[in-house]
Amino acid sequence: MTRHFDAIVVGCGAMGSSAGFNLASRGVSTLVLERFGLNHDRGSSHGRTRIFRQAYYEDARYVPMLKRALESWRELEAKSGSALLTMTGGLMIGRPDGELVAGARRSAELHGIGHRMMTAREVNEEYGAFRLDEWLSALYEENAGALSIEACLEAFVSMGRRAGGEFRFEEEMTKWKTSQGGVEVATTKGDYTADRLVLCGGPWMTKLVGGLPLECERQVQFWFPSEGRDCLRVGEMPVFISEEEGGAFYYGIPDVGDGVKVARSHGGRPADPDHADRTVNEDDIDQVESFIQRRMTKLGPSVASATCLYTNTPDHNFVVGPHPDDVRVTVVSACSGHGFKFASVMGEVVADLATKRKSAYDISFLSPGRFAAGGRA
Repeated sequence: MTRHFDAIVVGCGAMGSSAGFNLASRGVSTLVLERFGLNHDRGSSHGRTRIFRQAYYEDARYVPMLKRALESWRELEAKSGSALLTMTGGLMIGRPDGELVAGARRSAELHGIGHRMMTAREVNEEYGAFRLDEWLSALYEENAGALSIEACLEAFVSMGRRAGGEFRFEEEMTKWKTSQGGVEVATTKGDYTADRLVLCGGPWMTKLVGGLPLECERQVQFWFPSEGRDCLRVGEMPVFISEEEGGAFYYGIPDVGDGVKVARSHGGRPADPDHADRTVNEDDIDQVESFIQRRMTKLGPSVASATCLYTNTPDHNFVVGPHPDDVRVTVVSACSGHGFKFASVMGEVVADLATKRKSAYDISFLSPGRFAAGGRA
């Protein structure tokens, strides 16, 4: 017999696990389907840590959601009893008039985010982890830190189950369609129906939803030891993003228990999520080592690495909203390399869209409709 739910969520990464938790918490009978196990390493929601920040250089319109995200991460910590977010402060490094520093400053000033501007000399004197050239500057943000990825997903799932949600792993959706009566979903283990469908497939959104210009990009993350160098640990080193000459962006997270994490953001190779190259090669490490030799000379050889996938849009903004062909289907591709920090609030947004068909936040700039008729906004 085909089972029926109020809502089915496809994907149990950052966005799917949060959506499942938030829907179940509202009394919505919810099924979350994940083709792999919890905290698998084939998509985008792995790699130990992600940066949280609010002085958003990408677009100030994200900041109201980020203010709520900080509150909702803390609420999830209190409910689950898990430590999820370690505040470290954050440095946005680059030319004063560059995309990163100038953009972060605009967002901070517009939304009243605590910050201060620093010269390269001030950064070098205050933070022993860095060596900045004199032509660089930085914005220091108070409300920045590191999220523990696996603990976040485990908290969403455990609390979602406690609220009555059903989470099924190792069960891949093979087909979905809408009909007059609702939404029909077929998986490798059974068939289900629902009133509403939420697609949170991460890199597989490129295959789950047609008509959207989504492209996957392979990324590589590296970890470095901090033994004997206190300046690389929490309390001494903030999270950071650095905009280098030529437009390359790098980011890093202090040692919160696994070593110092450093990686390039974007600039990776196109990838198919089902056939992505998981082997780390010399070209991958050469890019990061070149950055380290310029900016973080106290780091030694890397001790670990991992590949992950970005799912990019042409404008690098998320795709969140009703499916252009059916409002009963909600599309959630909140990524382009900067989505994880939003997971706590995005689950609330998705639950609102699925139950009320509107959000308390202005997400019009994220609408799937901006790519209507194959447009590339």
